[in-house]
Amino acid sequence: MFDIIKISLITSVFSFLGEPDMIFSWYRKQIMKLPDWLNKPLGSCHLCITGQAMFWYYLITRFTDYNLIDHLFFTTAGIFLSAIYSAIWNYEN
Repeated sequence: MFDIIKISLITSVFSFLGEPDMIFSWYRKQIMKLPDWLNKPLGSCHLCITGQAMFWYYLITRFTDYNLIDHLFFTTAGIFLSAIYSAIWNYEN
């Protein structure tokens, strides 16, 4: 469960820091030149990058004892937390 919190927070903050006048805005400008299906999971969409990170992290770390239901929960819980972080981020800004 702690992995879900850590990964979703890291990916969300990384995406938030790509907004204009933030430290990673140069990165977002570069990936926005790519098609949507590629730029969103690379960081322009906080939910998309979180989902990708959660999906691959679970698949790589739990390969030997894989469970589809746990994989789906892990990924969706991360996306859910990312949506909560977004609500907090937008409330503060």
